[in-house]
Amino acid sequence: MRILLLTILLAGCSDIYRYPCQNPDNWEHKVCKKPYCSANGTCPEDLTPYERERLVAANKQPVQVTPKDCK
Repeated sequence: MRILLLTILLAGCSDIYRYPCQNPDNWEHKVCKKPYCSANGTCPEDLTPYERERLVAANKQPVQVTPKDCK
């Protein structure tokens, strides 16, 4: 019985966004760029500042540092 209840509850889980610009997949669309989104406050930077910073940081390439001779 517990397994059935757990299965039913987990089947209802999905990524649903209240605003289209909360979804990182939509950030490059015209409606998620200023001035379109600034009128109603649904720009990605207004809705999800943490997510945007995290994704930008994840996409940065690591900087190669060459060690110098220490004498």
